[in-house]
Parts: sequence; structure tokens; C-alpha cells
Amino acid sequence: MFPNALNTAIGLLLVYAAVLQPDLAARHPWILAAAALAMFVLAVWARRNDAVRWMSAVNAALAIGLLALGLADWSLTLHRLVTFWGVFWIGLVVAVVALWAALYHPRGEQAVAH
Repeated sequence: MFPNALNTAIGLLLVYAAVLQPDLAARHPWILAAAALAMFVLAVWARRNDAVRWMSAVNAALAIGLLALGLADWSLTLHRLVTFWGVFWIGLVVAVVALWAALYHPRGEQAVAH
């Protein structure tokens, strides 16, 4: 539950950065790489205790996508709208899926197979 809570916080911070500081990625390209690395490590850590493992797999895939977006923005200088929407949606989906994974713990026969 702890790594999913941290991934939720990182996702919300990405949404905050995309909306209220849209040029943050352009000024500091390492921030997206650091966030992606932290999200990936936390998703792998959360995979051990998740009731359904696809949630951590989605977060790991989104972390890889964020890293690719950050590298593309740093090397190719993407249009600001591409970076904005990419960071916004990745942050939003990571926050929702990680919070869902933190709160979803079925009991008894309702438990879903891994």
C-alpha cells in the first residue's frame, strides 16, 4: 500500500506541474526522468502486494512512457502541447490506478487470481 500511495503522490505532482508550471519540463528535463524512475521502482515494489498485478504493470508501463516523453522532449524539443498533455495524462492515470491499487483488496472468494 505504501508504494502505491507514493505513486499516487507522484502522479498528482505531475498533474500539478503540467497545469500550473507547464514549462518546468523544458527548464529541468531531468525532473521527468527522476519521476519516471521513481514511478517504475515503486510500481515494481508494489507488484509484490497488489491484489491484481495489472495495476502495477500499468504504472510501470506509464513510467517507461514518461521517460520516453522526457527524453524526446530533451533531445527533439517537442511542442509544448505534446509535453503538457503527455505529462498531464500520465500523471492522472498513474494517480488513479495507484490509488485504486492501494484501496482495492478483495476478501475471500472475490479475490482475483494473479
